[in-house]
Parts: sequence; C-alpha cells; structure tokens
Amino acid sequence: METWVSKQKRFEGQIFSVTVGEARLDDGALVSREMVEHHGGVAVVPVLDDAVILIRQFRIAISTDILEIPAGRLEGDEDPAYRARAELEEEVGYRAGRLELAHTYFSAAGFTNERMRIFLAFDLEKTAQKLEFDERIEIVKVPINEIAGMLAAGEIEDAKTIIGLRALQARLGRV
Repeated sequence: METWVSKQKRFEGQIFSVTVGEARLDDGALVSREMVEHHGGVAVVPVLDDAVILIRQFRIAISTDILEIPAGRLEGDEDPAYRARAELEEEVGYRAGRLELAHTYFSAAGFTNERMRIFLAFDLEKTAQKLEFDERIEIVKVPINEIAGMLAAGEIEDAKTIIGLRALQARLGRV
C-alpha cells in the first residue's frame, strides 16, 4: 500500500490535471509519483439492426484517423448513463430505447484514475447529430458479423472500442 506524503497539482486543463509528489510505501521507503487526474468517461456501442455504428475521427495524439465507438468525458459527478445517452445523440444522431452498462474499467491504473464505463445501446431511434464545434466525425456502420474478423486482424486499435465490441460479442453469445 502507498500513501501520499506530499503532492502538488502541476497542471490543470479542461480534460485532465497532473499531480506530482512523494508517496510512502508500506516498508517506509519514499518514492516519486506522477498521476493524471480525470473525471472519467463513457463510451457507447450503438447497435442498429445487425450492425454497430462506429465513428472515424482524426486524433492528433496519434496523428491519424481511428475507428472508435462514440464516447465522452464526465462532467464532475454527472450520471454516466445520462452522459452516454447525450454522447450517442451528439456524435451519431441516435437515441437509445434501451441502454445497458456492459463494462467498467480503469484506462491505465499505473498513472491515471480515469474510469471508463461502456454501455450497449439498443432500440435506436434516429434523431439529429449534434456535433460540438471542434468535432469532425465520419459515421461508419459495421455489420456485427464482421466485428470478430476486424478485431482479429487488428483493424480496431482503440482500447475502449475493443472492450466495447468484445462486450457486445459476449452479450450476443458470439465469443
């Protein structure tokens, strides 16, 4: 077990903050620690008939486009299901008749407290896409029967999307 001895917020941005400091280990040793603090996020696997709706968008951190499930960050203590429904409508223009929490995980527990919640969305109803001013999203419908092959071939590289699609496969009994 570790406990903070001293810590200082070195950066505070719109999406995350960075804290650095020293922690004491159970044997008394002092070690340096750096932590990215994040409110957490949600991601949604939209299931439309026999397909899933993915999005393709450019991510500057990796300098390329990537296929993902719709996602967004939580604002403070916001209800994850509420945020999942909002992101689904904003990014792909659908409202979920039924939303199921499929999986919760820590993105990278070695350096961040970000917790992701993945939902499966069923019984979709078409609405209007409501992109934020800085979002450039292409909608990509993928037949459910192609998911396994795409995952096996490494065509999906985004962690939340891999986890979400695997959760859908398990839910549908296709694992």
